[in-house]
Amino acid sequence: ENIYKMLKLPSSISQRSQNCVSLIFVRHKTWGKAVIPHKKPRWIPMARSKMFVNPPTLLIPKEELEHEESLKVEYERRMNALAKYLHDDEAKFSDRGEAGLKEAEIEEQEHRRLVQENEEENKRVAELRKIRLQKEFEQKKIQIQKEVQAQQEVEEERIRKADIYVREQAEKFANRILKPDLEGAILKALDNPIDPEFAIDLHGHI
Repeated sequence: ENIYKMLKLPSSISQRSQNCVSLIFVRHKTWGKAVIPHKKPRWIPMARSKMFVNPPTLLIPKEELEHEESLKVEYERRMNALAKYLHDDEAKFSDRGEAGLKEAEIEEQEHRRLVQENEEENKRVAELRKIRLQKEFEQKKIQIQKEVQAQQEVEEERIRKADIYVREQAEKFANRILKPDLEGAILKALDNPIDPEFAIDLHGHI
């Protein structure tokens, strides 16, 4: 009875409910071991706290809302432009599009032209390199000849000095005392002593 009074149902319903018993199925859901009602039955009226709800008060200034709206419009405009650019780029450079095929053909022709120019430039550079190497070879050859000539002159000078030295030594060796004449040379030296430390007076006496 208390429940029916709280729900403000007619008394006839409460009297009939006391005489009969009926099963009421309430939808529910489980959360672990807990059983949570899904929502209240249809015959229970709306809660008074939900019947009258004041709209939320908007505290944002009007200028800020207009600025936000202009930013949103500008953002959408730029995003649409970017999407259009990416779509055109995909249609242009895609292998499946007609524009992509034409672009690929143009790139292939440009590539062949650049390859041909590169080959011609390589030939020109190779010819210039050949001429430069030939000049360097001639200059190196002349330099080596000069170095060889200078070395030959140095060698000739060394041989000339060596020849002079040999001749001087040969002349000195020609005045040598032979073994058979050794004894006579000793006796001659003893008979004619030579004193390098001598003096001559005014009369010519030693």
